[in-house]
Amino acid sequence: MWRATEPPAPAPPPGRRRLLTAALVLGSLVAGLVPAAGAAASPGRGDVAAFDAVDPFTGTRLDTSRNKGNSAYGNTYPGATVPFGMVQSSPTTYRSSDGDQKGGYEYTADQIRGFGMTRLSGTGCEGRFSGFDFPVLPYTGALPGDALPTAPADRITDYYLGFDHADEKADPGYYSVGLANGVDAELTATTRTAVSRFDFPAEGGSTLLFDVAGSNNRVFGSEVTVDGNTVSGWVEAASVCDEGGRYRAYFSTTFDRPVRSHGTWQGSEVRPGADSASGGTVKHGAGAYLVFDRGARITAKTGLSYVGVEGAARNAAAETRGASFDAVRARAARVWRDALGTVRVDGGTREQRVTFYTALYHALLHPNVFDDVTGEYRGYDGELHRVEPGRHHYATYAGWDMYRGQAQLVALLFPKVGSDINQSLTDMARQSGAWPNWPHLNQLQQKMSGDSLQPVVASIDAFGSTDYDRRAALESMRSTQSLPADATLRRHAYQYATVGFIEHRKGDSATSKTLEYAVDDFGIAQLAKRLGDEETYDRFMVRAQSWQNLIDAADGRIRPRDRTGFDRSFGLGERGDQFEQATGYQYGWMVPHNVGALIEKRGGAEAALRDLEEHTRELDAGVYGTKGAYLSNQPSFTMPFVHHWLGRPDRTGEVLRRAVREMYDSTPSGLPGNDDLGSLSSWYVWASIGLYPAIPGTADLVVSAPMFERVVLDSAGSRRRITLDAPGAERAPYVAALTVDGRATTRSWLPSEFTRGGGRLEFRMAARPGAWGTAARDLPPSYGDGTDARNNIGVTPDGHGNLGSLDLSDNSLSRERLAAAGAAPGKRLPLGDTGVVFTWPDTGPGEPDNWIPHGQRIELGGREATGISFLGLATNGPAQGTAVVEYTDGSTQAVPVGFTDWTPGTAYLFGNEPLVTTTGRNRAAGGSDTAQTKVFGTRPVALDPAKRVAAVVLPQGTDQGVMHVFDVALTDRPVTEAGQQEG
Repeated sequence: MWRATEPPAPAPPPGRRRLLTAALVLGSLVAGLVPAAGAAASPGRGDVAAFDAVDPFTGTRLDTSRNKGNSAYGNTYPGATVPFGMVQSSPTTYRSSDGDQKGGYEYTADQIRGFGMTRLSGTGCEGRFSGFDFPVLPYTGALPGDALPTAPADRITDYYLGFDHADEKADPGYYSVGLANGVDAELTATTRTAVSRFDFPAEGGSTLLFDVAGSNNRVFGSEVTVDGNTVSGWVEAASVCDEGGRYRAYFSTTFDRPVRSHGTWQGSEVRPGADSASGGTVKHGAGAYLVFDRGARITAKTGLSYVGVEGAARNAAAETRGASFDAVRARAARVWRDALGTVRVDGGTREQRVTFYTALYHALLHPNVFDDVTGEYRGYDGELHRVEPGRHHYATYAGWDMYRGQAQLVALLFPKVGSDINQSLTDMARQSGAWPNWPHLNQLQQKMSGDSLQPVVASIDAFGSTDYDRRAALESMRSTQSLPADATLRRHAYQYATVGFIEHRKGDSATSKTLEYAVDDFGIAQLAKRLGDEETYDRFMVRAQSWQNLIDAADGRIRPRDRTGFDRSFGLGERGDQFEQATGYQYGWMVPHNVGALIEKRGGAEAALRDLEEHTRELDAGVYGTKGAYLSNQPSFTMPFVHHWLGRPDRTGEVLRRAVREMYDSTPSGLPGNDDLGSLSSWYVWASIGLYPAIPGTADLVVSAPMFERVVLDSAGSRRRITLDAPGAERAPYVAALTVDGRATTRSWLPSEFTRGGGRLEFRMAARPGAWGTAARDLPPSYGDGTDARNNIGVTPDGHGNLGSLDLSDNSLSRERLAAAGAAPGKRLPLGDTGVVFTWPDTGPGEPDNWIPHGQRIELGGREATGISFLGLATNGPAQGTAVVEYTDGSTQAVPVGFTDWTPGTAYLFGNEPLVTTTGRNRAAGGSDTAQTKVFGTRPVALDPAKRVAAVVLPQGTDQGVMHVFDVALTDRPVTEAGQQEG
């Protein structure tokens, strides 16, 4: 029913499509581009078109009244850039009253530290945001002896520039400010070039300072050279957060007015007439100053490159040759009109449209073109590489953030960019041999709990951006994320991959890491499935269900778990060492790929809805002593949509509307948290249009009530178009009925096929909730494959103990010693004269061979039986729980299961009988110990002999330790009624 029945949407006007191709595929703004035709959105009642609605100042003010755990600060910037541009030409500020500079642009500041070439939009790490390379400062003071009065390295604040917000203006691709020293500064940009205009007053000097060592973070070296009408150089600086890698950036600037004199500074020495300078690790330690005619109006064209100075010069020449400042500004505006026009909304107030299109603007700032106009770029291996003609290498990813919506939005609106992003990430993995989660430029970095660029690739792929080396991407993911876990950058990956959870005592956000890795592995599995790799799909879907190891059966909560059991003393409402930037209540909903199972584990729909009602009383509660949500931070992003799986899409819409109304506005403090390279803004866009990619790794979309009366999503360079018509949405906020391509449906979601092909959604809206989306058949899918499979690797070949672990202390059973004791793969193990015969798992090295129980269902074939028995052991103490036998007539029977620790000496509990004894456990680090281990069979528990056994459901949890079940077997011999008793 999901295939569109109407004819394909007509192609957009040729001029607009050609502009997108030239500007976003070739990545350059060059002379002769055809102006956009009809790209702007219909203004609607808000009476403001998309381009005019964007307010780049939104998100630039820190709200100091909120202490939520992360800054209540979008950390955006008002400067000039183009979509996905290499250059971000922007002012960066300083507050003279207390010396607070934040590292970016902060609205309460009163001075500008300069106009830099690069900027990250919305990161955390306050004060260490990175970027701000090659800041330029216009100076009007006297130059006694043709020298600067003080060396900027000694007192850079002398050259900071007073300003007032009343004298600022910002549009997409343009920024201007009237400075207190009388200079009017204007900024615009192409993909790789900053074009700046400085209009000096008639009185005073006309000097430009190039603070080449003035980057935001630490610098490790710099160099500047003045050659006639050109100044150029490089800086090596620390990456974002001032930790991890360091990058080298290059610039080359030319002017449209002659340089009358110049000089440099090196450390504390100002050197009039000098042509060059170099700096070490001193901030502001090297730079150049250039003097122009008094009252000059100067246009500077500054090319940026991460390859070399020559590349920077070529970039500027190719993108701006023969173009005036005003021409470049006009082209940047046309590209932005076109890009913003990929989403057209009708209706809404002016405030709503400003907030919406500003969010869309912010969502398109990252990632960034990294290759020069020649196609060259410096890779993660430090070597020069070249992209294929017509393609781009993209850099800088907030992986933990963007997989929750931004990657999907970019892939939907710009499928060609999506394919290039995936090829870029595949090349990154090929060059570095690893998958980092927060690479900045060409530097590998690990910043958050997850390996999130894998679901980024999988999600972009699912949305149809498949023009990249898909098999190479999958092979890299499979090989780096497989045991022995020596090629992965995931922290504690060995423990996660063998046992299925990271134990509480590790700290380091151990519990949220398990949840994030499960999402990552789901993405890998979905990519594998689309490529027909069933083996990889099966393996990673088992790992995608690892979240179930963290469900405490006592109350259905996701909780930190240790080798000896769950840590019930941990306060789920506190920000601790278990959850990344969140509480346990917030991460307790973050199982996006199997929400149905999560709801069941939490006690069912009624209990889950009750918990959600409490959780959403506060939507932005932060992380300190709260049960509330934190929708300005990423772990809560999917939470509102859990209502869809409860059959309450009306509640999803209510929470989204509250969030949009309570948390966002168009003021400088209108973003409630760090935008994290556009992820928060992307969430706002999805929430507003009534669709959301709630299951990363797929292109499934949940459908909620649109907040505009009409939305058109138009994929650039593609015939894909998604149209949502929702007449009356502003006054009637609930979905009463929906047709998809003319066919009525009550389903509250759209499958990936619709997303990839496009189509039309027509809503009938209502003032009150109705029955739409409430039936069981209407709920979005939950992906449960792998849930019931064996999930622990407890047996390893001698000499390869790093291929498994049973006890979270890196010990495993020896494959060879087991075989010598009669437990070779596939061997039968009788349990005395009980009639029970177990089969040792017939698995290969590195394959899961036992179950750590979390409620897995094991099919038993509908046999008649008198009793049931389990083969297994416990680690870190005895473990017991309750299994459930399911009969073919639908009835059930509870069955106790208990196991003795695997190193018990001679003390056996629960009537366990040792069936396999070995001496020497394999160690992950190599070699083996001398401990004697035992695998036990449980005393058979009597069943109803008049019934047939369909299956057994393993315990949902155990009381302590970790239980391992290798096999389950039935008997038809007489069994006493006593069952298992502690021995």
